[in-house]
Amino acid sequence: MSNVKERRKYKRTGNPYYMVRHRIKHHERFKTSSARWDWVVLKDLSAGGALYSYNKHSEIGTLLDLIIDVSASTPAINCVARVTRIEQSQLYSTIHVAIEFEDIDEQAKELINKIAEKIIEQKAKLL
Repeated sequence: MSNVKERRKYKRTGNPYYMVRHRIKHHERFKTSSARWDWVVLKDLSAGGALYSYNKHSEIGTLLDLIIDVSASTPAINCVARVTRIEQSQLYSTIHVAIEFEDIDEQAKELINKIAEKIIEQKAKLL
């Protein structure tokens, strides 16, 4: 049992493998949003943000439009997030991109939180 205090506000799923469409909403170098949507797979998801791997350069502070598909039985979540951290993968030629949700409604946060709790419970049963 770890004595390290969890510093995150929301529970996170860890390896949920949800598909996300994203595009650049705004960055100081760009005057308009990108028209192109790219697909990524989340490595981690919480009501406060997410982590994914990407094969293109990203910059801290960039705003992203996101469409998160969490379940076939629920509508996709549309939100805006800001890139908060970038790390080069040690094994692959990808970049790990951490994002924090900036514009997401409370119902979407609640849905993500419920999904995270359910996944955590399922993982605990497997241990």
